[in-house]
Amino acid sequence: MTATVRIQPQGFCVQYPKTPWRVIFVEDASGKFQFRLSGTDFKFEPRDRYCYPTHDAARRAAFCFLELLKRLERSRMKLSVLAEIGLLKFPQQTYRCCELWLVIDRERYTWEILTASGHCFRSQRWYKQPDTAIAKAKAHIDREIAISQIKEVVGWV
Repeated sequence: MTATVRIQPQGFCVQYPKTPWRVIFVEDASGKFQFRLSGTDFKFEPRDRYCYPTHDAARRAAFCFLELLKRLERSRMKLSVLAEIGLLKFPQQTYRCCELWLVIDRERYTWEILTASGHCFRSQRWYKQPDTAIAKAKAHIDREIAISQIKEVVGWV
């Protein structure tokens, strides 16, 4: 029986001088690039589904978004403007050695988990209430921990 091989995306992070923002570039299996912006109190991911063909094109797009963020820095409307063009991620808590983030897309919510080993999991389901998203994330973490404990005892699942 054959198994499919899934290539993990490669990426790297750049801290831009004179800004609190880090830009995370991710290269997918087809060799195209995406970027995400990470600040001190929230993360921003453009809703643009387009993958840039080269790192330079992604860098130019990231620079444009950084300029937008610098201009919006003191605006009270910053989060509502950013929510219209991308996803906002806010840290919630550390739950059982995993970082739990709330992901907001206009008026719907989901969760994202960063494990201690560096893996990132995001729900494919969207919820109407942020509390529901956080509760589902905690249930997912509990389930994964239970499965790993069973694997340690039994050896397979």
